[in-house]
Amino acid sequence: MIIKKIKLRNIRSYNEKEIQFNTGSTLLSGDIGSGKSTVLLAIDFALFGLSKGIITGEALLRHGQKDGYVELNFSIDNNEIKIRRTLKKTGGSIAQEPGYLRINNESENLSPVELKQRILQILNYPQETLTRKSLIYRYTVYTPQEEMKSILLGGNESRLDTLRRIFNIDKYKRIQENARMLSSDLRTRIKEKEAMISDLEELKKSIEEKKKNKEETSIKSMRTNDELSEVQKKIDEKKEEILMMDEKIKMLNECKKDLEINELNLRNSLKRINDSNEMIQKLMNEIIELEREDLSEIDADRINSDISGLKSKMLKVEEELLSARKSLNECRHDHLKSEKMIREIKELKKCPTCFQNVNDEHKDKIIGNENLKLQDLNENINLHTKKENSLLADSEIIREEIEKLNSLKSRNDVARLRSKNLGEKKEMHKRLTDESNQADESIKAIETRKIELNSRINELGNLRHEEIKKELDLLLHKEKEILLAKNTCDNEIKNIEKEMLRINEEISKKEKTRDDIFKMKNFRNFIDGSFMNIVETIERKVMLRVHNDFNELFMKWFKILVDDESMNVRLDEEFSPLIEQNGYNVEYPYLSGGEKTAGALAYRLALNQVINNLISNVKTRDLLILDEPTDGFSEEQVDRLRIVLDELNIKQIIIVSHESKIESFVENVIRLNKKDGVSEII
Repeated sequence: MIIKKIKLRNIRSYNEKEIQFNTGSTLLSGDIGSGKSTVLLAIDFALFGLSKGIITGEALLRHGQKDGYVELNFSIDNNEIKIRRTLKKTGGSIAQEPGYLRINNESENLSPVELKQRILQILNYPQETLTRKSLIYRYTVYTPQEEMKSILLGGNESRLDTLRRIFNIDKYKRIQENARMLSSDLRTRIKEKEAMISDLEELKKSIEEKKKNKEETSIKSMRTNDELSEVQKKIDEKKEEILMMDEKIKMLNECKKDLEINELNLRNSLKRINDSNEMIQKLMNEIIELEREDLSEIDADRINSDISGLKSKMLKVEEELLSARKSLNECRHDHLKSEKMIREIKELKKCPTCFQNVNDEHKDKIIGNENLKLQDLNENINLHTKKENSLLADSEIIREEIEKLNSLKSRNDVARLRSKNLGEKKEMHKRLTDESNQADESIKAIETRKIELNSRINELGNLRHEEIKKELDLLLHKEKEILLAKNTCDNEIKNIEKEMLRINEEISKKEKTRDDIFKMKNFRNFIDGSFMNIVETIERKVMLRVHNDFNELFMKWFKILVDDESMNVRLDEEFSPLIEQNGYNVEYPYLSGGEKTAGALAYRLALNQVINNLISNVKTRDLLILDEPTDGFSEEQVDRLRIVLDELNIKQIIIVSHESKIESFVENVIRLNKKDGVSEII
């Protein structure tokens, strides 16, 4: 990762400023408070956003401003990347707004969390750092100098926990804690499962008792089967007898039913003959009466033709009448119009168009013309009125003639219907006479059949049906008792088998549980013994390797920064600095200011190299940011910083310092100054 430039707008002491960065070593120079550390915080914010307790919106946004942003350009693996994060003040709080990420020429708008996730992917940092500050960035790229001093001055356990997280070795501690939790959980589950199988032997004894009960009940069921077969044989014999009797009874009932039907048919036939004779006599009287009437018909087509002609004539008269009335109305309208004009001319004094006086001679001329017009209209009105009256009289005469023809047509339709009725009555008379003759023949046949049926009924009269049915009922009752006893035995056997199946399933489950307990105990013994020992061994070896590398690098950088043959430094097993001077141990807090700074910087550089060597795939190996690395240094120590920078061999190093001597051995210098509360580049 190489930083190209950063743009700040309304960030702390910056109104709006763009700062360019080159490869090699770059010094951000300026007095205390000139805005140097703001640039480092802005880079941190652009990459990872706000972080509670480390970078807050209130600490970044310039006082009195409602919004601001940081835009960072950098390159990774030949990809040009630009990221922008925005701050906005809403109410009493300052929060991040959605920003954007551009890789080469492809841009996308993302939420603050999405931006951090994408940056972690680009930098190849672990995704578990999404919800917290990235320790890899914090201890390989940018660590405030005072924060490194606090790590050295902190407790051993706190320092070890921090280093474990940085080196991703804390997973071994988590594995051990999880293993202990798993072992405890296994112990609890083993006790629960042992309680579950405590009645296993009792269940096995219960199975043997169930088998014995099943055998006894099976013998009893077989005896009831023999009794049932004997009774069912007798029942079949009785049912056969009853079937034969039922067949005879069926024949007897059919004969009786047939006899009843014949008697009913006989009564119906007699009644039908009487009804037919009465109807025949009535029809004869009606036929005689109809034959006396005049049922002659007239020519219906001629009547319809006359009616059609009269209707056409009526239509023409009505059309002429409508025309006459229309002309009469027009004449009356014109008559009223002329009378109105005469009245208006008589009263007219001035012309309504030209407003000149109208003389009497001109008015008399107009009135005279209108009077002549009125005479013609009166004559036309009289003519049209006479024509209207004449057409009304013709219309009335035609209507009366149509009504006469319609009356004649109706009388003709009545005569035709009565003539048709006469023919139908004659046909009915003939049909009823024939039916009466056929009914006489049917009555004779019915009486003969009745005699035959009575003889057949007498033959089938004597049967022992009720006696045999009672015997069958007794046998069925006995069969029911035997079946009940058999079903009781069968149900008892089924219940025993069901209970045995349930107990066997329970035994099988408990035996499986017993096997699970054995496996769980072996697994717990493995966790408490071999596994925990393996994890501890791995952690010790990893920590030993890290410690060796860390210790060598720490000693190297400290020796370069502090040229004192009487002082030896190393790291103990808990990564705490051990300092020996002239054969005496010296506590870190009792070192001079420059020596403390040298120790913190040596620890920082050693940590940087160990992390980059241990996690070789991160994309921030080419960038190092040093914040006030020479605080408390002597001039000689500042000179030794040049050796450190040469030894580091990192593509881009950004140093924040107010020490002007550093300018002599860095490749690039960016001078900052604050004037009237605003940071500027000199």
